[in-house]
Order: sequence, then C-alpha cells, then structure tokens
Amino acid sequence: MRPAARPVDWSTAGACSHAVQFYEEDGHLLDLLTRFVGTALVSGDVALIIATRSHRDGLTKRLKANGLDVAVARDQGRFVALDAESTLTKLLHDGELNGALFQELVGGILEEVHRRGERRRIVAFGEMVALLWAQGKADSAICLEQLWNEIATRYEFSLCCAYPIKGFGNRHAAPFMKICAQHSHVFTVSPVPAAPAAAHR
Repeated sequence: MRPAARPVDWSTAGACSHAVQFYEEDGHLLDLLTRFVGTALVSGDVALIIATRSHRDGLTKRLKANGLDVAVARDQGRFVALDAESTLTKLLHDGELNGALFQELVGGILEEVHRRGERRRIVAFGEMVALLWAQGKADSAICLEQLWNEIATRYEFSLCCAYPIKGFGNRHAAPFMKICAQHSHVFTVSPVPAAPAAAHR
C-alpha cells in the first residue's frame, strides 16, 4: 500500500473506508480532523469522535472558529465525542481488549444512528489504537483495528485512526506494516520505517 503525503481531506478516502494518519504535529492532525468532521456536520451527517482530551478540545475550538455550533449537532445526536482513554478502559476485561465489549459500546452508538432511519453518512475518528501502541501493546492495537473492520461489515461509515509517527522506528517495521495492512488508505507526512532486511530476501 503506497502512503499519500499530506491528503487534502480524509473524506477523499470514500464513504466506506478505514484510513490511518501517521502525523508529526498536533496542529496538522487537528487541521485534517476539523475538515473531516466539519464537512460532515455542515452536510447534516454524523461524526463519532473517540479522541484524547487535548484533541477533542482542539477540534471543538476549531469548529467553533469556523462558525459551526457543536452544541446543536450534539443535541441532534450528530456529534458524539468520547474520551479515548476512558473509552478504552471500558473495552478491557482483566486488562485485555474484549471484542464483545467493543461491539456493545461502539456498535451501540452506530446502531442508534441507523435506528433513526435517516440516511446520514457517518464519519468516525479514533485514537484508542494510538494509546495501546504507546503502552507497548502492538498486538492489541492491531486487534482493535481488526474489530473496527469487523463492525464495518455491519454498519457503513468512514473511519480514520491516527498515530504519532514519533512512536515508530526501524525496529517497528513489522508491526507498522501489519497496522497499515488493516487500512484501506495510509496517510503519512514522514518516511515509512524501513522494512527489516529479512523482508527483502
């Protein structure tokens, strides 16, 4: 999969996509996220955000600066913003990621949107995978990416996950490629970590 440099808009990935953004600076990530979510809200669609507090606050400030009333969208059930850390905690059982809990929590939100019978596009953004990666739980991060792919077979939405590129190096080449393999589109602003020598034999 060939990474794309500085995408204009994650929405270009398509209505039924699972993209990943590797980023260097929070400002750049927030610019992309604001366009992604703002476009959805202006169009009357739904945005599900599972992000860190700083990124949720930054997104809200940018949306308001662009004239979007987040409170109205929230009251309409079109803007759902959850804390990545506390949400991830709810998905763990005995310290391990639990697929049934993911289906219950995330699936419940998606089901509620579809239950209304409104043909609204859903865009989603998630950082729980980045928290798992930062904790050294690469296998769990990959498992969570797979859970998103599984639930995408039941519900239609456009998802973008995000990881700070500083958390990856040459020694992470193998899990990096596994993460990329879970996505339909890979966006990065930095060189992709070199594959281990064994991969070229």
